[in-house]
Amino acid sequence: MSPQKRRPQKRRPQARKGRTAAAARASGRRSDRALSIAAVGILVLGLVLVLVLRPSNSTASLLQVGDHWHAALGVYACDRWDGGGVWATPVDPKTGSPVRVNTLTYAGLHSHHDGLIHMEPQASDELGKFATLGTYFTFNGFELSSTHVKFVTADLKNGDKCGNAPGKLHWLVNGTERTGNPASYLLHNGDWIVVAFLPDSKTITSLGVPPSYAHLAIQGVKPNNPPKSTSSTASNSTSSTPSSSPSSTSSSSPSSSSSSTPSTT
Repeated sequence: MSPQKRRPQKRRPQARKGRTAAAARASGRRSDRALSIAAVGILVLGLVLVLVLRPSNSTASLLQVGDHWHAALGVYACDRWDGGGVWATPVDPKTGSPVRVNTLTYAGLHSHHDGLIHMEPQASDELGKFATLGTYFTFNGFELSSTHVKFVTADLKNGDKCGNAPGKLHWLVNGTERTGNPASYLLHNGDWIVVAFLPDSKTITSLGVPPSYAHLAIQGVKPNNPPKSTSSTASNSTSSTPSSSPSSTSSSSPSSSSSSTPSTT
């Protein structure tokens, strides 16, 4: 019996080691690249979400409960600082606490016969976006718009006469004249504000700082954008009174503080 011949076995092709390693490296690079792209995409998405979801008006720089801010104010009527540059605002006759005109409701925006706007809010309608120059005027029985100012004695609107010349309302914040409605201006700590009714022959920047400007230092407040010169038009003469009849708010308001010494509260 003849021996059977063994059939030769086919060898399986073996992958080349060099080609396999190169493919693995290429695959690793693709994976790293994909991870990098994904990480960048997540970062970009996060930034977009922060920008989209962030409130349009940040409240970080607005007046909040617990703040005690001060701003200097002066109202100039033709040729004088109305109220002599300082004035009182309504107070509760029993407690002496500042109140809103013709009420016993606390006024978080008030003055202490020092020409400063003291900002110590307690209610929602006097903080944040409501802490405006107009709110201060309203609380204290005054009136203010882009064409009209009613203050301690002045009650003037565009077209009224300063002597023989028609006047117009102007306003300035921290040395820069502004346009629009001053009542909408959001107050900040250290502001110095001038509202002036003037003939065309006089500019608001020529008036200098309001008389109460120096009282900011008494409160330990650094003025915003302080001018090189702190001189103020000092005339408080009443010899040339605005042609509109003066209007006083003191008779219709609760008892007002009469101390002439600037308060440090």
